[in-house]
Amino acid sequence: MNWIIDTDAGVDDAIGIAMPFVPGRYPDFKLIAITTVAGNVPLHKVNVNVGAVLELLQQPMPFYAGCDRPLVEPYVDAADFHGDDGLGDGGLSHTVRQPEAEHAALALVRLAREYAGHFSVIALGPLTNIALACNLDREFAHNVSRLVIMGGAWRGQGNQSSAAEFNFAIDPESAKVVFERFDARVELLPWETSLDCMYSFERFDAVAKTGTARAHFLNQMVAKLNIKMREQFKLAGFPMPDPLAVAVALDPTLIRGERVARVKVDVGHDAGRALSTLEFRRAHPNTRVVVDMDYERAFEMIDAAWSV
Repeated sequence: MNWIIDTDAGVDDAIGIAMPFVPGRYPDFKLIAITTVAGNVPLHKVNVNVGAVLELLQQPMPFYAGCDRPLVEPYVDAADFHGDDGLGDGGLSHTVRQPEAEHAALALVRLAREYAGHFSVIALGPLTNIALACNLDREFAHNVSRLVIMGGAWRGQGNQSSAAEFNFAIDPESAKVVFERFDARVELLPWETSLDCMYSFERFDAVAKTGTARAHFLNQMVAKLNIKMREQFKLAGFPMPDPLAVAVALDPTLIRGERVARVKVDVGHDAGRALSTLEFRRAHPNTRVVVDMDYERAFEMIDAAWSV
């Protein structure tokens, strides 16, 4: 299967992007490109971060710059969490790599047509590029075999507002478009699933001690966040929403619990804005919402990717 990762390239995005690149481990997974979208940090910083990660991984694949703002609302970043540069302010955001000239949404449409039936997408950021691709080509959703999304808060336990997760919160109109256009084949990893079991600080320490180039990069990237997680948020570890979504894409057998439903996204302008709800009354659900998974196997996949 040919895959694209659509990303806003914050810390956990970077961790997830590396996961497929463990020699010999995922022979059926072929990442053919990355597309970028404004989210955790502005688009120009996302592009730098993707280039930096691809250089670290020694992967020559192209990447395509996409939307620099949501469809409707003003852009809001998450630099307070991911750092001003998006990679934890660890001095890692530099690259000689440049995005291709083609817009990300156009690249998504083109590649989905070219590989129709053998093309899938992992969406780790706001769904702006995916929504635009849906609007550019009415066949786009039908050409995508699997759409794995990190986003939403199925229990209404948000991280951007009391009700909404960041990726949906900053561009709920795009999320609404995507879930309306995709009649099936969506797998959603919501925010709360990453809270139910976190990647421990001890695991980070063990990976860092392996001394590889990737481990050194990881250690620099999470150093300040580790302090914030421990001292400010009093957590026992690090939530890994984006890597867990990548893990599900790599190995769907990790899913231990799911809700099959049609996802609806609130685009009103009150307290429920961007709330993602599960509609069970519809005859044709379109989404597998991952509510439990084999966390130990997923975390081992992260370990393997960053200690190689």
